[in-house]
Amino acid sequence: MKKYYGVVIVNVKNWEEYSKYTELAGPILKKYTENCGGKILSRGGDIINLEGKKMNRIVLIEWPSSKHAQDFYNSSEYKNAMKYLDDDVSERYFNLAESYN
Repeated sequence: MKKYYGVVIVNVKNWEEYSKYTELAGPILKKYTENCGGKILSRGGDIINLEGKKMNRIVLIEWPSSKHAQDFYNSSEYKNAMKYLDDDVSERYFNLAESYN
């Protein structure tokens, strides 16, 4: 089974409101990745923009399968955290990329 990488690219517009989301989402993400053998590879930190629109937050997660990633994304716990996100708080892109090998 091929691994999948969750690539979340975010432009945070309101850090105070966004922190309400991250306070909930962080522990949920940790729980789901630890339970399935996934890994949080990057969560925040320095971003070097080489091309395109500069975003100010990137999260990179290694999942054992696309199902594990989708189970996290569709969980009631994560949906509850997402209620703090709207277009005034952040612009987000959450994609799953299949591993090469």
